[in-house]
Amino acid sequence: MNRIDLPIKCVSLKITLDIEQDLKDQFRSVIDADNFDSASGYANDKIKLIKFPDQTEFYHFEPVEHKVPIHMTSINAKESEWYLIHMNIGVDMQLKRMVNHPTDYHRFVPSGILLYCPGIVIKTDFSVGHRSELASIRIPRSFINSYYENSFIKEGQLLVYEDLEYGIEKKIRAAIEAINNKLKCHTLVLEVIEHLFNKIISNSSSSKAIALHNDDINNLLLASEFLRNPLSNHIPSIKELAIIAKMSPSKFKASFKQFFGRAPHQYHFKIKMEYARKELKLGRKTPIELSHELDYSHPSNFTSAYKNYFKIIPSADFSKA
Repeated sequence: MNRIDLPIKCVSLKITLDIEQDLKDQFRSVIDADNFDSASGYANDKIKLIKFPDQTEFYHFEPVEHKVPIHMTSINAKESEWYLIHMNIGVDMQLKRMVNHPTDYHRFVPSGILLYCPGIVIKTDFSVGHRSELASIRIPRSFINSYYENSFIKEGQLLVYEDLEYGIEKKIRAAIEAINNKLKCHTLVLEVIEHLFNKIISNSSSSKAIALHNDDINNLLLASEFLRNPLSNHIPSIKELAIIAKMSPSKFKASFKQFFGRAPHQYHFKIKMEYARKELKLGRKTPIELSHELDYSHPSNFTSAYKNYFKIIPSADFSKA
């Protein structure tokens, strides 16, 4: 199932992808269409694919800048035997819509991980000038059944979200670097899969777990957007966030912790620390600059918070390169 609708003047590109099929082959089938290559940026050499003996597949869509709007629809049939882990590792956010619920599935930095389950139809919009870099792992149901006796994905669940933390993003980058070393790349991809699945299991293992419907998930993601900016001067209260999520405060607190693995204000703190670490690792800001930017009253307070979170002082992470 793949299609491309390309107006004569290349006003926009519309692509439909079937998650049950090889993603690169589907891009290849439309790559020869007029202007698709130059307009989208996705020539064949910009899409790397490695297939492993356990049938899992690892894709890296290299950094590109789109010259026209791209509207992509990803479909995974209800009877599908495949799951897709999708990671936006570029510098720009993606606007995704599940059914008719628009939600910006992104953090300030880095982005998040989405697990597309059978039955999902999800739309992704890339605007003109959007700088895109993606990584995806396609996994057969048989792989999951081989390692997990009990399904940790709830019946009818279409989408699972987890934050792409610095450590897991680092493994993805290492897998990309090792894409020509099949064994090493496979090892890293398996670590990414294990990390994600263990987080999903941990977040849903509570005896008091709440049954979250897709509307609940969308509303939690909408509320979390108000916590994802590490530089925000105003963090909404639990009551304000609950209103955004269309839940009572008690249900919101319990649902948020179950879905994201921590309380709302702890989640915002994590965002601040992950942002600080990335800025330090890239050498863009010094510890003192970050302490002011993140509104700490004194650099020593920032150092203490950073050390408590990462078990290392910020200056040790600072890159002078």
